[in-house]
Amino acid sequence: MEMARAPRRTLSMNLTALVDIIFMLVIFFMLTTSFTASESMELSLPDRHAKGIAAVDVTQIRIMATGHVTVNDAYVDANGLSEALVTTLGNDPDARIAIFTTPGVSVQQLVSVMDMVYLSGGRNVQVEKAL
Repeated sequence: MEMARAPRRTLSMNLTALVDIIFMLVIFFMLTTSFTASESMELSLPDRHAKGIAAVDVTQIRIMATGHVTVNDAYVDANGLSEALVTTLGNDPDARIAIFTTPGVSVQQLVSVMDMVYLSGGRNVQVEKAL
């Protein structure tokens, strides 16, 4: 006994909608991704048991809680600090710079001074807490 079979229907899936969604996701991720190269400066932080650095051939920058800044014990403003750094680092780009902070100095004050040092070309920087 032979029975006639109905022809089998082939199932086909329309992938057009899936491809459109994939392309939309790719475009979304391409537009929302940002590639930025961040610049950083190496900083040697003081050790708890370390003694202060020697004052020989070191440019000492002291930041006061009042916002005043001294370079080698001479008061300077922002322009004076930039000029002193350019003069110091122009002669020796690897000059050592020590930044001392007094109690009450905000992180923003320290970062502002460190930015000036970095923009002037300073790379050998050490931050210490003033006694």
